[in-house]
Amino acid sequence: MEMFIRSQCNKYVFVFVFFVISVVKCENANITIPLNKTITQDNRELFGGFVTIKSNSTLQVNLQDDFDKKVVFIIFQVHSHIYNVTLYNNTGGINTLGSHIYGTNLGLYCPVKPALDTYYINNMNTKDLKLYVTVHGYRKIDPIPGGCNLDLPIYVSPFMILSYDKALINIGAPPPQDVKINPNCNMVEGNTGTTISFYKMFLPEKALDENTYFDGLRKMLTLDHIKENAVEIPEQHLPKRPIARIRRSLSSYLGTGTVYVAVAYKISNPKMYSVYVPTYTYACSPLEGNCNILDDIVSEIFCATLIFIGLFTCFFGHRFFKTEMFLVGMFTGVIITYILISIISSHISESALLGASLLSGVFFGAIWLLFWWFYGIPVMSVFLCTLHLGFMLSSIIYFGMPPGHLIFEQNSTFWTIFVVVMLFTSITLITMTFLSNIFCCAVLGAYATVFALDHYIGSNLKYITINTLRRAVVDDFNYADLSPPYQWRDVMSTLFWVALAISGFLFQHYHNRGRSPFPPPPRSITPLNPDSHIYNNYGSVTGRTRRLFTIERGTDVAEERAPLISENIPRNTL
Repeated sequence: MEMFIRSQCNKYVFVFVFFVISVVKCENANITIPLNKTITQDNRELFGGFVTIKSNSTLQVNLQDDFDKKVVFIIFQVHSHIYNVTLYNNTGGINTLGSHIYGTNLGLYCPVKPALDTYYINNMNTKDLKLYVTVHGYRKIDPIPGGCNLDLPIYVSPFMILSYDKALINIGAPPPQDVKINPNCNMVEGNTGTTISFYKMFLPEKALDENTYFDGLRKMLTLDHIKENAVEIPEQHLPKRPIARIRRSLSSYLGTGTVYVAVAYKISNPKMYSVYVPTYTYACSPLEGNCNILDDIVSEIFCATLIFIGLFTCFFGHRFFKTEMFLVGMFTGVIITYILISIISSHISESALLGASLLSGVFFGAIWLLFWWFYGIPVMSVFLCTLHLGFMLSSIIYFGMPPGHLIFEQNSTFWTIFVVVMLFTSITLITMTFLSNIFCCAVLGAYATVFALDHYIGSNLKYITINTLRRAVVDDFNYADLSPPYQWRDVMSTLFWVALAISGFLFQHYHNRGRSPFPPPPRSITPLNPDSHIYNNYGSVTGRTRRLFTIERGTDVAEERAPLISENIPRNTL
C-alpha cells in the first residue's frame, strides 16, 4: 500500500510503501489514500488508517480510483475521541448547508460515478488530534445507510444520532434505502424492503483514554467484527417513534464507554447489507469531568458515610438492635421520599433532592425506632428489614434480566411481579425472626458497603438499586435496555459482597449465641400478663424477679419433683 504525503508548508514529498496503518501529521495539508483492498462478504473496508491533524488547520483527503469494480458507492468515515471536528466535501463547503457535519463520529455518502469526492477535515481545536479515517465500499444490491433520511440536513445520512442524560441513552439511525424496492422512500411499514439492527459493545470500565476508544471502535467497523464482539439490542416498542428514525433506548452507566452501530439488511436477502458509521458515549463528558453519578458535595459525604454504616450493619446490626431499627427506617424514608419528590418535581437539583431525602429519612427512622421503643414487637420490626431484602432480590432480578422481555415493558405487570417477589421473600424469612434479622443485616450492610465503594473503583453493582429507582421516576425507562456490563471490576465487587455478607452473618451469629433473641424495648405500653413480673415477652427473666431463681443460703428452692400441691395448705383455700 502506498501513501503519498504532500506538505504545502514544508514543500517536501515523502513516499511510503507500507502494509500497516500509517500516521500523517501536517498542517493545512492534503493526502491521497488508496482504495485497493478487495471487499468480502463480511468485510467491506477499503481503507483504514490513523492521521494526526494540527490544531486550527484543515486536511484535504483525496481518494485514488483503484477500488473493487463491484463497488458503486462508498461511506467515508472520520472518528475523533473527545474533540469535535468538521467533515465536508468538494460538492459543497464548510459553510454550505447540507454538505458538512460536525462531531466526533462522522461519515458521508458518495457514489463512485461520475467521480469520487474530495473530503476536508477541519480541526478548530487548540490541540493536535489523532483521527481514524476509514472508507467502506458497497455494491449496487446493498441498501444505502441513511438513504431515506427525512429530517436531517444532509440528504443521505449514514451516521447515527445519539443523545444521553444521567439515566437514559437514546440512539437512532435514519432509515436505509433499497433503491430497487423503495426508490421513493415510502416509509409505510412492510414496504421499505429493508430492516435495521442495532449492536453495542462495552469498553473497559473507567477507561477514558483514546487508545482504548480506538481499539474498541475498530472492532465495530465491519460485520465480521460486529458479530464477534458486539451484542444485539432487541427491538423496543417505544412510544411516539418518529417515522424518519429508528431508535433504541438504553440505561446509562456513567464512566463506562459503549460503542454503538447499526446494520441495514435487505429483508429478501440478509447477505445484502450496509454498516452505519458507529458512534460511542461514556454517558458523560470527560472534558467536563462529570463522569461520577455522585458529583456534588452532599452526595460525596453520603457515599463516604455509607461505607461505615454498611460495615457497622453487616457486623453489629443485630447486636445494636435499636440503632438498626433507626437505620432501617431512615433508608426506607430516603427511598420513599426520593421517589415522591422526583415524580412531583423533575427540576430539583441532585444535591437538594438527596438532602431532602436524608432529612425525611431521619424523621422516618425516628418514627420506626419509637415503634420498637413502645411496642417492641420483633415480628413487625424485622418485617421491614425483610422487605428491604425482598426489594434487593427483586432489583437483582430486574438488573440481570436478559433484554427483550416485552411483558415487563408494562409498568402494571412489572410492579406487580416486583411487589410479589418482595412480599414472598419477606414472608418466607419472617418465620425465622432471629436468623432472618441477622441475615438481612449481613446482606444489606455488605451491599451498602459495595454500593459506596463502586463509586471509587468504577464497577456497576450500584445500578442494581439505581435502575429500580430510575424505573420508578424516569419517563419511558420501562422501554430501556438494561443489559449492564459485567467485567472484572464487577466480578471482584460481587465476590467481595458475598464474602462480606457471609463473614457478617457468621460473626453476628457467633457473638449473639446464648443471648435472648431480641432485647426488651426500653418502654413498653403493651398490656402485661399476670405472670409478666417473672418473664418478659422475649423468653428471658426480668431483672426484678431474677433473684427468685437464684440459689441463696437459707432459701428453700422448689425442685422439679416437688408436689404441685402442698399438704400444709388448707383445703378450703384451693
